[in-house]
Amino acid sequence: MARIRSKKVNYYGHTFDSVAEGEFYLSLRSDPNVQDIILQPQYTLIGAFAVPCGKCNGTGKVKSRKTANEVQCRSCKGAGESKRRPWTYKADFLVIYKDGRQEVIDVKGGFTDAKFPYVKKMFEYKTGQELIVWKKTRTGWKRG
Repeated sequence: MARIRSKKVNYYGHTFDSVAEGEFYLSLRSDPNVQDIILQPQYTLIGAFAVPCGKCNGTGKVKSRKTANEVQCRSCKGAGESKRRPWTYKADFLVIYKDGRQEVIDVKGGFTDAKFPYVKKMFEYKTGQELIVWKKTRTGWKRG
């Protein structure tokens, strides 16, 4: 997977991953309707879980090819299961407005990762909240 080469910028003591993200932060700060801006809130889309090891069928032991004795499974290290890490997503902003509404915002400067539509759909499914995407254009900001 290719890395996105964007220039990091600093505004008001906060480091942003791109110029577009930093400029959007400045526009949020100047909006009189905004009460609070939380930077990079993290959401868990799928929690950590374990699956039975396919090599040892969940027993943690396999027969050695050399001695035919039961030895510890190398795939699961004898645990009988393989652990999977949680799937987390970090949005760019959580904006809380003075009227009480909240928006989760992701800023795109132009390039959209191929897996982003899946992340967006899973986020909306798990939280029941729309993930709002703003894109920087030549004329300003466009809600996508």
